[in-house]
Amino acid sequence: MSYTNISRRTFLSGIATSAAAAITVPRCFGSNLDTAQNQHNHILVLLQLQGGNDGLNTLAPIDDPIYRRARPNLALGSEAIELDRGLALHPALAPLAKLWKEKRLAFALGVGWAQPQRSHFKAQDQWATGTNSGEGAGWLARAYAHRAKFNSLVALDPSSIAPIEGGSLLALQLGPAQMRGNSRFRQMNNLINTTTSPVLKRLIELELAGAQELDRLKQALPSLPVGLDLPRSSLGQQVKLALQLIGSGVCPPVLTLAHKGYDTHANQKNRHNRQLSQLAAGLTAFEAGLRQLTNRPDVTILAVSEFGRRLKENGSRGTDHGSASVALLLGDRVPAQFLGNYPNLEMLDARGDLQPNITPPELYEKVLSLR
Repeated sequence: MSYTNISRRTFLSGIATSAAAAITVPRCFGSNLDTAQNQHNHILVLLQLQGGNDGLNTLAPIDDPIYRRARPNLALGSEAIELDRGLALHPALAPLAKLWKEKRLAFALGVGWAQPQRSHFKAQDQWATGTNSGEGAGWLARAYAHRAKFNSLVALDPSSIAPIEGGSLLALQLGPAQMRGNSRFRQMNNLINTTTSPVLKRLIELELAGAQELDRLKQALPSLPVGLDLPRSSLGQQVKLALQLIGSGVCPPVLTLAHKGYDTHANQKNRHNRQLSQLAAGLTAFEAGLRQLTNRPDVTILAVSEFGRRLKENGSRGTDHGSASVALLLGDRVPAQFLGNYPNLEMLDARGDLQPNITPPELYEKVLSLR
């Protein structure tokens, strides 16, 4: 039974009578939580680039001879957009160059776990929880557990929900299916009043709370500004809904999105170009929408991927699962335009991977400090 697509982890957290009170915040998040309790003028948007984005070609060390030798078919050429520090942006991301010049775009360099699991599932769990074990509540669920003004954190793609699961706030999915569906409040109230099972009653209560919260959010959604050009893609649909929520006046403090298709084992040149073109279209549409919304909160977008790719291209003109990558930050509150240092291509780890210099928890701590 599911009326709201409330997550299983949220339910399991809720049925334990003291679960919400027992939510703990890891030390790396603690300092920012205390000072951010009463600040409700900022929305964090987490965009997950699923599949393992190739950071080396997203932001390339364009003049490094090691890069060129390792990638005779894939290394970027003169078409790349040079930024600073000898780093150049993939040409498919050219629409973002204007945001770089306006200091609304930043990059975290060399982000990742040391010798990470090369399994997508394990790596995604590590990033979702902010822990090397990949176990426990989502990092955003923990970080926002004490922000009492809000009821929920919202995923705009079902595959993006893990970072907001397991905390004291409702982790909800809001997408095309939920927009079309009708909440059945009467049926749920009847079930609450007639069931004799405490566990089932708690489940229905959580479903009802989620349905009511989704209904409240849906009723507040405004129309978007006339003339806003949004991509006709899954990412474009998520951007549209995110902008509506941000302009509604009742937006939850966290929205999560997903963009799939970054696992480029073969024919990477064409596939990565297509992915980054879609990403650029989605982010520039997001930025255009933000500029047209009035009286909105500040917004920061963080785009991450579960791992990067190997330095050397493979025999299929692609790249295999690697380690460190780059993360993108875009919006009203971005720090210095480069966080950390680009991995040294001469100092690979024992597996031949780039060595990270920023761990995911360190990146998360920096992002949370922007609130």
